[in-house]
Amino acid sequence: MAIACILLLPPAPAQAFAISSFGAAVSGEGGVPDTEAGSHPVALAISADFDEGAGDLRDLSLELPPGLFENPTAVPRCTLAAFETPRQSPWEESRSGESCPDRSQVGTLTLRSSFAGGETRTFGLFNLAPPPGAPAELGANPYGAPVIFVPAIRQSEGEYGITLKARNVSQLLSVEGLEARLWGTPAALLHNPQRGNCLNETEPGFGWAKCPPGIEGSPLAYLTLPTSCEGPLAFTARAVSWQGQQATGTDSAPALKGCSALRFEPHPRGQLSDPRASSPSGYAFEIATDTAGVLEPRLSAPSPVRKALVSLPQGVSINPSVGAGLGVCTTAQYEAETASSPPGAGCPNPSKIGDFAVKSPIVAGEIEGSIFLAAPHDNSFGSLIAIYLVAKSSERGVLVKVAGRLDADPADGSLTATFDRLPQLPYSSLLVHFREGQRSPLATPAACGTLPGSAQLTPWRDASLVKSFSLPSQISAGVGGGPCPQGAVPFAPKATGGSVNSQAGAYSPFYLHLTRTDEEQEITSYSAAFPPGLLGRIAEVPFCPEAAIAAAGGRSGTQEREDPSCPAASLIGHTTAGYGVGTVPTYAPGNLYLAGPYRGSQLSVVAIDSALVGPFDLGVVIVRSAIRIDPTTAQATIDATGTDPIPHIIEGIPIHLRDVRIYIDRPRFTLNPTSCEPFAISSALNGAGQRFGDPTDDPLATATARYQAFNCGALGFRPRLSISLGGKTRHGGHPSFRVVVRPRAGDANIGSAQVTLPPSLFLDQGHIRSVCTRVRFAADNCPLGSIYGQVRAVTPLLAKPLEGPVYLRSSDGNLPDLLFALRGDGVEVDLDGRIDSSHGGIRGSFATIPDAPVTRFELSMPGGKRGLLQVAAARGLCAHPQFASSRFIAHNDRGVLSHPRLGVKCG
Repeated sequence: MAIACILLLPPAPAQAFAISSFGAAVSGEGGVPDTEAGSHPVALAISADFDEGAGDLRDLSLELPPGLFENPTAVPRCTLAAFETPRQSPWEESRSGESCPDRSQVGTLTLRSSFAGGETRTFGLFNLAPPPGAPAELGANPYGAPVIFVPAIRQSEGEYGITLKARNVSQLLSVEGLEARLWGTPAALLHNPQRGNCLNETEPGFGWAKCPPGIEGSPLAYLTLPTSCEGPLAFTARAVSWQGQQATGTDSAPALKGCSALRFEPHPRGQLSDPRASSPSGYAFEIATDTAGVLEPRLSAPSPVRKALVSLPQGVSINPSVGAGLGVCTTAQYEAETASSPPGAGCPNPSKIGDFAVKSPIVAGEIEGSIFLAAPHDNSFGSLIAIYLVAKSSERGVLVKVAGRLDADPADGSLTATFDRLPQLPYSSLLVHFREGQRSPLATPAACGTLPGSAQLTPWRDASLVKSFSLPSQISAGVGGGPCPQGAVPFAPKATGGSVNSQAGAYSPFYLHLTRTDEEQEITSYSAAFPPGLLGRIAEVPFCPEAAIAAAGGRSGTQEREDPSCPAASLIGHTTAGYGVGTVPTYAPGNLYLAGPYRGSQLSVVAIDSALVGPFDLGVVIVRSAIRIDPTTAQATIDATGTDPIPHIIEGIPIHLRDVRIYIDRPRFTLNPTSCEPFAISSALNGAGQRFGDPTDDPLATATARYQAFNCGALGFRPRLSISLGGKTRHGGHPSFRVVVRPRAGDANIGSAQVTLPPSLFLDQGHIRSVCTRVRFAADNCPLGSIYGQVRAVTPLLAKPLEGPVYLRSSDGNLPDLLFALRGDGVEVDLDGRIDSSHGGIRGSFATIPDAPVTRFELSMPGGKRGLLQVAAARGLCAHPQFASSRFIAHNDRGVLSHPRLGVKCG
């Protein structure tokens, strides 16, 4: 019955797994605490006791304070085979199980275990050959059940700390308490009694005699205290039992002192890889330090650099050429970088712009990595330009990550790099190397000479202590290795252009290509004169609204590319602009739109370019050009005084405009001339001069491209002319006068015209009331009395006909000129005719008529008291048929002579 009652009792509650006590101590000589910053203590002891019966220890992590490092390269490594071979002591039977060389021992592990009946016993702790992925291994082999601590380097905002992690501690040991004791200088004589066979002897006092050091060479420091005096040294233990319970313990050692006495003697250097002007170039920046204090037990470790403010050589700027095909690394991708992550798993390989390497005396081999371009505005600083430095040794499990901000001078693009919280990891060399070559991220300035550069370095121990260093670089050659430019930089841009289809009178896309070399000055402005007769059909193209153009200036380049500001209906073409130095520019797209009045012109073209230079979104570049139409020839020009300047630098990045490609490719927009005379596309460009931003010394260069239409002979030419008179057609009467010209569609355009009236009509000079002078006509201020009729021309190029008055304007001859002032849709055309007599009849001659298509031309002049023509025939105009004579010559040199009969209303 009693047994049954016992069986029915509920089980006793399991005792919670806990760390009953935890302690950490850093001791110096004589066992007193070591509180000297950067020193090498005699020993570091970390102890932990666990509640009995709470569960067996499985995992244990011991977090050391940031900046406290163990140096596994200071002592030899023990092989796994030696570590697993039991050691036979001549003094006692031993199951400590290590045959590692004495010189590989770095401390002791004291264990209280139920396996030994609660006995406390000490075992050697050895520096083992680590497996791939671990920087080191520390191991003890109590009772043949190895306890392995794997140091892991943790990083937080530049501060590096070590965590000793033991995994899967054998349940055989049933650990109740332990103490890990690491020696600051393992080869020191004072550790001999705890070394090798002397450890755990019944008479340890004989260790000095029985265990000679047996360690050759100068002893090296294994432990180094932090070089920061900012607070107590914090230690943390985290334990997990085999039953899955977790426990934590914390302790601290006194704050360090003596930081102000630590050496801070970095040796920075900086150098361009290419000493040529206006060229892509790499740049190497290195911080070298003397790390003897990390290895020499009697010396203190120097304070590492916490912050570096590096001014690259003046005038060295971001090279837009790097943008083509360049990727970026986002914040999330940067955070995904780990010591074991393969290339591309974090920052993508296309975002690499250089190399990053760290040499540390506590890590075997060089820690190699890359410089990655951070995503603009999606980076640790939210800035336009930033970089990430990532170096790793997957084999050793070491990762170094640093974020750097680059600020560009808005005046000349000079760069300043800021790296804060550089690795607290002791290093002998930290090298940042921007790659060279055509895709180099940097560009040198245009002039030779010494370029000043500098570095300001701040230590971890004292932010108020800043050391400054001069880092000059030399530019000693010109582009391509030629001589340095002397005096004014040359400026001779080149131009090519033409119609894709050169058939005379045909609609065809038009292109213009402007280039300059790296040896030449920057392009600051542009103007052009196009061939006569090369015209645009704006009849169906609405203007881009002024509000839309203004709003485009406040948008990002991505927004403009995905959702253009101007309506598609006003689009007439596209642009492609090449930026950067070197042979491989980066190209950015843009659009051309038809716009309204600008700077005194009734028409303008606005280029709105998305300034997407590779991954850099520099906003929107707007260049608006006033279009002038010559009133005599209708030749179109881009006026330099009415054109916006081309930007040189945007948000601190000199764009180095090298290549401009303009495509006017709206269907049935650009019309070729009907003349096959050789013409030229003349482009006038201004350079930057020696004082960029000062237009007074900007040189002017003219680049011409030959232009000529072909197959003009295939164009016909047969315009129809009709002349009619109304009103009083008797002798002495003043009839009204009307002329209609109907060119045939698809023919060559009329280049000149001459019409001679029969002798039966003459000019009544008594009816000439007023004549407009040339000065008043140029000022658009002719008197109303100088108007003698109206003229109208219909053209497929404009939505509305050209209309205007007919003036008599002063002339050098006996009779005034007959001038047709045609106006409409922002276009002004003045047809200047000479009046004289031929074979007794009045003759009107128009020597220059624009090469533009006209489907109908109408001239109307009143009769009566305002009529200029008077009937001279005694029997009037109805007695006999009256004939005029005409001669029309086309722009393709075809001619037509005719004798049209005058239409007269009789009866």
